[in-house]
Amino acid sequence: MNLSLQNIAAALSGEISGNEVLAPGPGHTPKDRSLSVKLAPGTPDGFVVHSFAGDDWQACKDHTKQRLGIEWRPEPKQANGASRVVAEYIYRNADGTPHAMAVRLDPKDFRQKRWNGSGWDWGGAKPPIPYRLPELKAAVHNTVFVCEGEKDCDNLAKHGFIATTNIAGAGKWHPTMNEHFAGKDVYILADNDEAGADHAQDVAQHLAPVAASARIVNLPGLPPKGDVSDWLANGGDHGKLIEICKAAPLCGEVLPPARLIVSSGEFVANFTPPDYLIDGLLQRRFCYSLTAPTGAGKTAIMLLCAASIADNRNIGEYAVEPGRVLYFAGENPDDVRMRWIAMADIMGFDIDTIPVHFLPGRRKISEIADRIRQEVETIGPVSAAMIDTSAAFFEGDNENDNVQAGQHAARMRALVGLPGGPCIIVACHPVKNAGNDNLLPRGGGAFVAEVDGNLTCQKTDSAVTLHWQGKFRGPDFAPITFGLSTVTNPKLVDSKGRNIPTVVAKAMSERERAVAEATTRDDDNALLIALFEADGPQSNAALATQIGWTIKGDKPNKMKVKRAADRLRGLIKQERSGLILTDKGKVEAKRVRYNRDAAGATYG
Repeated sequence: MNLSLQNIAAALSGEISGNEVLAPGPGHTPKDRSLSVKLAPGTPDGFVVHSFAGDDWQACKDHTKQRLGIEWRPEPKQANGASRVVAEYIYRNADGTPHAMAVRLDPKDFRQKRWNGSGWDWGGAKPPIPYRLPELKAAVHNTVFVCEGEKDCDNLAKHGFIATTNIAGAGKWHPTMNEHFAGKDVYILADNDEAGADHAQDVAQHLAPVAASARIVNLPGLPPKGDVSDWLANGGDHGKLIEICKAAPLCGEVLPPARLIVSSGEFVANFTPPDYLIDGLLQRRFCYSLTAPTGAGKTAIMLLCAASIADNRNIGEYAVEPGRVLYFAGENPDDVRMRWIAMADIMGFDIDTIPVHFLPGRRKISEIADRIRQEVETIGPVSAAMIDTSAAFFEGDNENDNVQAGQHAARMRALVGLPGGPCIIVACHPVKNAGNDNLLPRGGGAFVAEVDGNLTCQKTDSAVTLHWQGKFRGPDFAPITFGLSTVTNPKLVDSKGRNIPTVVAKAMSERERAVAEATTRDDDNALLIALFEADGPQSNAALATQIGWTIKGDKPNKMKVKRAADRLRGLIKQERSGLILTDKGKVEAKRVRYNRDAAGATYG
């Protein structure tokens, strides 16, 4: 085949950028651009590859050859020195089904295969899983060894130990594997060379924060480049192995790398391009909190996002990457059912076939994590998981305790390791007495530290604004406005056949948003004028009656007054006997009333 950047870009569904092609790496989404391919006429294949996502370079080269129609297949060793397969190590899912294979060749080399459901294809499998995962899951004790190679794991298993590794040996540890080591006592057996030390440090950096304990173990008497298999073969006593390991120092939560200074190439090699679920907004394999008071629209917005992702519909101006959604309906499953029935009618999707799956009821994630993974493997990879709410799945006794909040958030984050690498959105109640300028989840800094962003909902009487506070990893975005509608549906009736209203969300257009903002501004102005014209502090009920804000016909809408007062902090203050204007508020109210009188407008 005549290699050129043009035909490489076409074969890989990528694009030319300067002197290279940027394209999706093996197992990545079509929008991904983590694989770089450059022409290199002097090399055996005529090109070189690089993965910005840290994928195995050989898997990337095999993937590129396959797409270009250049077949690569290891054959029995010939007189000309061609490679032959000397060992195959199968990586199995928790249920024992094949997932990936590490292939060792002679001369010494390693390649990867992935299971396609009926056979093996060359290339790396996504997401990577630990070696001997079924044995790791079935272990009745918490002790696990992490080695640098599959042969070492198998040799330790012969002595009754639970041992695992990551595919590609000394390659980078993938964070999606971390969840399998929660609560484990981990001993990282370092090979006696620089690559072994780097690998041990990399594994420790990932596992120390999630494991019960983590230790790097340098076995005594290892020869240069030696490993635990060599140690056992040279007379190492497997009965004393645990004693040696326990004597190793505990790793801290964050360990320094083996080398503090790295080259330019090593520095950029760890870059992972963003993989957006909602384009430019929320990323796959990220965990976000969504914080708002009760009634501010969290559930309605999350259900809208779930339906839009599953049915491939834009959310306002934001495009979505379509996929399967898992919704944890923990706090009020019946309310979620009603909203979902209404949304199916309004949006016109088939409620029986849309790829959204629900987990109803309050649960302990730590107790059902394995079952969730197994069932997700059955229904297929998920792109998003919505947790409604954080409190329904909290396993401690105090949501505001820093340690418990951090542990809880870590359990939520671990769900990014489910098949498909989903984006996690956790609906959270705010800290006590939170105002619109302090919408942080219960647990405060400890919880926020574990998530990638804290989204917020601020509700007025005409709209809900979605933005963020405290933390957001990624580019900033303009606030998104949603409208909440109270609707009925023929299927939603009580035991006497009466309609039951429920609330659904819809992303607003620019025009709808402008109208909603004008309505909110008019409400704020009406409250300022009412207080300016009042004689002293006023109760919420008195103000609602004066302005004409009522609910159910004639009852004063005190909550509408409270929401407006919250928006006008600094202009209005709460005294013991009611609301009153500040000095600054009096000036503003006088200006608003003058403009109203001049324009002949009315508020209320």
